[in-house]
Amino acid sequence: MPTISVGNSRVHYTVTGEGPALVLVHGVGKGGQVTFGHLVEDFARRNTVILPELSGSETAEDDGTALTVEQLADEVAAVIEHAGLGPVDLVGFSLGGAVVAATAALHPGLVRRLVPIGGLVKSDLYIENLIGLTLSQKHDAKAFGRVLSTTAFSPRYIRTRPSLSDVENLGSELSPSNGRIRQLELLVQVDIRDIVGKVEAETLVLAPYPDAAVPAEHSRELAAAIPNSSYTEIDSGHMVIFERPDELVQLIQDFIHRA
Repeated sequence: MPTISVGNSRVHYTVTGEGPALVLVHGVGKGGQVTFGHLVEDFARRNTVILPELSGSETAEDDGTALTVEQLADEVAAVIEHAGLGPVDLVGFSLGGAVVAATAALHPGLVRRLVPIGGLVKSDLYIENLIGLTLSQKHDAKAFGRVLSTTAFSPRYIRTRPSLSDVENLGSELSPSNGRIRQLELLVQVDIRDIVGKVEAETLVLAPYPDAAVPAEHSRELAAAIPNSSYTEIDSGHMVIFERPDELVQLIQDFIHRA
């Protein structure tokens, strides 16, 4: 697994497949493999898939200080440059949606097409309240995970689980680690209003709807702020990557492979 140093961080990434480069950027959670690992094979049929593990993920190494969107954007840019496959198509989920928009704004020469999923331009009181509730449960890993999974997955999806213990397992990947707490604290601080208008890449903003974690109006705001963008909603909770994976992959492939 290639590893690079970016500032005070050491960032790992994987490369899979052949074809035009596609970078998949995780949000809050254990990292890229947990977020996108189940989709890599589908994308790798037509693309070289680059999966970075950014600061705050389980495998990244850093100094443990507060994260910033700019820091994570620089890590994404460094991975693209180190892989030597740019300009790339760049996909980011949730917090990663803000990170990839910042990457495209700050490093325009590295990004061909951009796809933020469930992203945002600026946090608000709703998100601050939700994250505050979540962090108040950081002493109890099960409660912490259940708060996040209850808002991240749609009621329809949760009802398909065979038992309450299976529902609880949905939140088991969202344990209150130091990295997770730092990611959530960053989510509350997101504000890329000053740079998002500089994005030059053709952009498809994808919005899970209805989304109780990062409501779809944030994606609408993101689409409105990016000059060359289009907007599509997917009938799903926030975790569209697990609720509607086939539809998500198809939308992304149709966009990045069109003439």
